[in-house]
Parts: sequence; structure tokens; C-alpha cells
Amino acid sequence: MLAFRLATTSWLVLVVLTLVTMYFPIIISERSAYIICALIIVVIKGQQIVDVFMELKSAPRFWRLLLLSYIVMLPLIISVIYLN
Repeated sequence: MLAFRLATTSWLVLVVLTLVTMYFPIIISERSAYIICALIIVVIKGQQIVDVFMELKSAPRFWRLLLLSYIVMLPLIISVIYLN
């Protein structure tokens, strides 16, 4: 029952973050602020997917860190490209 509640809560967080991202162009007019906020949401959503839905929170530390580092590094690379 706890796993079901955790997955449901995580799913709701993902839906809310997706809806927030959809309305960012209305709320935030500056391009660089929009990109930074969107990439922060990408990191949060990726962490939720890795930990809750892929169940890597209890997996070997190497695999969890590998996927979490990918989730952090990719938005950093994209931000360097788009913010220059």
C-alpha cells in the first residue's frame, strides 16, 4: 500500500510539474529564466522517475548515481549551449 501511495504521489507531482512547464511562457517572459526553470523541472522530474518508477533508490549505488548524474549533466550541457 505504501508503494502505491508513493507512486501516486510521484505521478501527481510529475503531472503538476508538466502543467507548470506548459504555462511558463505565459508567466516568465525572459528567455534565460524560462530555460533555467524548465531545466530545473527536468532534473526534478528525472529524479522522481529514477527513484520511484525505475525503483533505483534501493538498487546498487553505482546504477542510481550513473542515471542521476546523466539527469544532472544533460540539462547542464543544454543550459551552457542555450545560455551562451
